[in-house]
Amino acid sequence: MQEHLKTNILNFKWPNSAPTIYLTSEDIEGSHPIHKSKFSRQIKEVFPDADLSNKDQIFTTFTTEIPDAPSIKLNLVDGRELRIYKQFLKHQLRSYFKSKDYIVVKNFVGDVQVWMPSKKGNTEDYNLYYKFSFKIQFAKLTDLPELIVSYDGTSKVLTTSVKDIEDSELIKRCVYGQKTFNYQMDLDTEEKEEFYNAIQFEQAYPIFNLPLARALDIPIEEPVRPINKYQKYVALINNFATNYLFTEDFKAIFPFKTDAFIDVPLNRINHIDPQVGLLEFGKDQYGNKKTHLVPKLAMNNLNPYKRPNNQNIKFFFVYHTSHKEAIKTFYNNLKFGVTSQKKYFKGIEAYVNIKASTSKEHFIEFTNENNPIPEIVEKLESLTFDHDNIRYAAFYLSPFDKFTPNPEDRDIYIQIKELFLNEGIVTQVVDYEKMVVNIENQYNFQFSLQNMALAMHAKLGGAPWKLAVTDKKELVIGVGAFTNQGENRRYIASAFSFQNNGLFRKFEYFDQSETDLLAGSICKAIRDFTSVAEADKVVIHFYKEMSYEELKPIIRGMHTLGLKIPLYILNINKTEAEDIIAFDQNWNGELIPMSGTYINIGPKGEYKYLLFNNLRYNNTVKYPSHSSYSFPIKLKISSPTPEALNDSKMIRKLIEQVYQFSRLYWKSLRQQNVPITIKYPEMVAEIAPRFESKEIPPFGQETLWFL
Repeated sequence: MQEHLKTNILNFKWPNSAPTIYLTSEDIEGSHPIHKSKFSRQIKEVFPDADLSNKDQIFTTFTTEIPDAPSIKLNLVDGRELRIYKQFLKHQLRSYFKSKDYIVVKNFVGDVQVWMPSKKGNTEDYNLYYKFSFKIQFAKLTDLPELIVSYDGTSKVLTTSVKDIEDSELIKRCVYGQKTFNYQMDLDTEEKEEFYNAIQFEQAYPIFNLPLARALDIPIEEPVRPINKYQKYVALINNFATNYLFTEDFKAIFPFKTDAFIDVPLNRINHIDPQVGLLEFGKDQYGNKKTHLVPKLAMNNLNPYKRPNNQNIKFFFVYHTSHKEAIKTFYNNLKFGVTSQKKYFKGIEAYVNIKASTSKEHFIEFTNENNPIPEIVEKLESLTFDHDNIRYAAFYLSPFDKFTPNPEDRDIYIQIKELFLNEGIVTQVVDYEKMVVNIENQYNFQFSLQNMALAMHAKLGGAPWKLAVTDKKELVIGVGAFTNQGENRRYIASAFSFQNNGLFRKFEYFDQSETDLLAGSICKAIRDFTSVAEADKVVIHFYKEMSYEELKPIIRGMHTLGLKIPLYILNINKTEAEDIIAFDQNWNGELIPMSGTYINIGPKGEYKYLLFNNLRYNNTVKYPSHSSYSFPIKLKISSPTPEALNDSKMIRKLIEQVYQFSRLYWKSLRQQNVPITIKYPEMVAEIAPRFESKEIPPFGQETLWFL
C-alpha cells in the first residue's frame, strides 16, 4: 500500500494587506521589545533623529495606535520585518488564549504553549492539564505560512496552595493566574523582586514534582505509557485543532487554507534501504557470516559477533545481608535460564556465547544499606584479583530504585560504579525489589535477563553485533550532553574514533564551559587517527547546533595538521515535542512511518531532515507489539566548507550513517531512534560528573561501563 504521510502543520494564508505597526523608542505600557537584529532599513528611516546603532531594542504596540508615534507597514519580503510579523502572530496567539482564560507560557525554545484543563484525570490532590505548543514558520515545507501544532505532554497542578505548604524548599514551578513561575528563582533583578513581592501565596499552586508529592502524601501512580505514542499524539492534536483552532474566532487570526493538517510534499520524502542497517553477528560452525535486521530476534538464534577477549570471566555479588538468599535464585536464573514454558533465555552463557563462573571468594556483604561504601571499601582492600588472567564483573543488588526519594540513596550505585572502575572491574546494578517481582513472573523476567546479559557482554569487551558494512577507516566523533537538574548544570561527553562499523575507542567528559578542552580532545583524536590511517572526511555528531566558537579551534587544529579533507557537523536532536513529526495514514492504523524514511524539512540552502528509526520494514506485516514507537530525530548537516554540501550523494551517506549508528545500542534489545554517537556520550555525561573524583578512571575510558 502506498504511504500517505501527513504532518502536524497547518497552512494559513498570507494577509491580503500586511499589518501596520506602531513604534516607540521608549518602553511604554503595553509595548513589546524589537531586538536590534530586526532593525530593517524602514525602521531606521522612521527614526531619522535617533542613533539606533547604540540601542539593543526599540518597542512596538503592534497594531495598537500610539498618538504621534512613527509607524511602518511591514514588508513581508524583508527578512527582518518577516521576523517582526512572526513576533506579532505569537503575540496574537498569546492574547487569544489568554482571553479564553487558559494558562499561556513559553516553552523551552520560546514558543507559545497553551495548557488545556483535562475533563478527566483530576483528583482531589491535583488538576491535570494537556499542553500544546505552536511554532510559526514561513514557507519551509510549502509556499505558505505554517503553524506547527505539537502535543507536549501533561502537567499536574496541585490543589494545595503555596501558602499551605510547610517545606517551601520542595516547591519548584508554580501556576499563578495564567502564567507559571519558578518559586526558587534567583531574585537578581529589580523586576524579579517586584514580581516575587507581589505574589499572593494563597493563589499560587505548585506543579507536581516527586519530592513535594511524597512530602504531602500524594499517591504516586506509575505512569501509564501508551504502547503506540503516534496514536495518542495524533488523536490529541486532531481533537485540539477541531475544538479550538478550526473556529471562526481563531481563523480570524490564522486563516487556514484548509481545516486539516497538511500532507508531506512528495518531493520532500526519501527512503533508506533497510539493508543499509543490516547487522552482522557471529559466524556459524562452517564459517558462514550471519546477518539480521532485528537484534531481539537474532539473539535468540545467532551468536554475538565477538566474544570478550579474556577467556576467563568471573562474576561476584555485592549485596545487603538481608538479600543473601535472593542471590541464589537470581544467579540460577542468570546462569541456567528461566523456567517459563516459552523459554527465550537459557542462561547467560548460551545467550551471549561466553564461559563464566562465580568467584565466591570475592562476594561482598554489607549491613548498612544507607551507607555501604565504608564496608565495601574495607572488604575490597582485603581482596586480591588476578587481573592478568581473569576478567571480573560485579553484580550489585541495590536496595533502592531510581525513584527513591533520598538522592544520597539513589547515588550509592554511582559510588559503587566508580569504586570498582578504579579496580578495573565493571558492574551491573540489579534493582532488588524489581528483581523479586520479576522472579515471580518468569516469562517477563527473561527479557530483563536478556538485556543484562547483553550489556554485561559489551561491558566485558565483547561486541554483540556490528554493522554488516565493509569496514572503512572513517573517523566519526560523537558529542552528547546531560543536564543535571539539581545543579542546573550541563555536562558534555564525547565518544571518539567510531569506525563506520560502530566500534569505538575512547570516552571523555567535560563541563559545558570547557569547550576548549573538548575541541582539544577532538583535535587529538583526529591527529591520532590520521597518523595511522588516511581519512577522506571527518564527521562530528553533535547534540546541538555547533557554534562558531566551538568549531573554530577544531578548524584551526585541522589546518595545523595540514588536513585538507572536509569536516561535516551533524546536529542531532530528539523530537519528542515542540517540533515537526509525520505519520502514515495508510498503514494498519499504526501511523508509524517506514523505517529509514527521511523528510527534508529545511528551506533551500539548509540541510534539515526528519529521520525515522524503527522496526517497520515493509507494508504487509503488522508492527511488532513489543517494539518502540519512537518519534523521529531531527538532523541538520553543515560544514565550514560550504562546497562540501553540494554533493547530494554525500548528504545521503551522512544520513544513512546516523541511521546505522542507531542500531548499535547494546544496553537493551529495544530499537533506539538516537545514534550511539549521541546516546553513549549522554549516558557518560549523566553519570561521570557524579563520581567523587570527578574523573573517569583510565580503565573506564576504554570500556562501556555505563551501559
